[in-house]
Amino acid sequence: MQIFHGIPPRALNSTVLTIGNFDGVHRGHQALLARLVTHARKVALPSAVMTFEPHPREFFAPDSAPARLTSLREKLSL
Repeated sequence: MQIFHGIPPRALNSTVLTIGNFDGVHRGHQALLARLVTHARKVALPSAVMTFEPHPREFFAPDSAPARLTSLREKLSL
C-alpha cells in the first residue's frame, strides 16, 4: 500500500477510486471497499481510497464535528 499526503501529479490517473471519511470501517464500508477492489481487478486498474484528515466537519465546523472512532494511524493500518 502506498500512502500519499495530498495528491501527487498523475497519482489518480487510471485508478478506481472511492472517496469518504471511513471513520470506523463498518460493514457498509467493508462492502464498498470489496466492490472497489473487485471492480478494479475486473478492469485491471489499481484501486485507491481517498480519505480526509481531519474530518471535513472538524475543519469547517469544529463545534459540530462528530467524535472520532479511529485515529489516522488506525485508519492507515486497516
